[in-house]
Amino acid sequence: MTEEKKIKLFLDTSIPSAFFDTSKPLRQLITQKWFENKASLYDLYIGSIALKEISKLENLIKKQNIRDLIFDHNVKILELSEEAVKLADEYMRKGAIPKSEPEDACHVAIASVNCIDALASWNFKHIVSMNPIRKIYEINTKLGYPIIGIGSLELFGGAEYGNL
Repeated sequence: MTEEKKIKLFLDTSIPSAFFDTSKPLRQLITQKWFENKASLYDLYIGSIALKEISKLENLIKKQNIRDLIFDHNVKILELSEEAVKLADEYMRKGAIPKSEPEDACHVAIASVNCIDALASWNFKHIVSMNPIRKIYEINTKLGYPIIGIGSLELFGGAEYGNL
């Protein structure tokens, strides 16, 4: 009997950040419960660009807590390759993600070029929204990259914690 292969799930910066973000209590609760109960069901990945974003945080305790969370959950770090930069540029050029948000385009591109199954984000403006998802799917299909599932943590098992 073979063990079922885990889904590869890419986390953008908003996911580990939400764990410690008291300004959105429901999102924080869902994120904390998801990490406690669901994270181990996935092979987790994050981009090196997320670590750069986290390193810019002024709150040293929050910065260290996020790094610890990533380390404690064995989240694998994927580099921003030249191929991912080109794909991110294409996302912005075609209007999938605004040119003002290159980091968001890079998160999706890193996940795509590394054939990650899905991407989790709390960014409903630039990533987890119908227009960006539709355009990302079109671009990935045209360029031979896989279609990646895109959603909030609720889609990946966190929905059950929204009513606690």
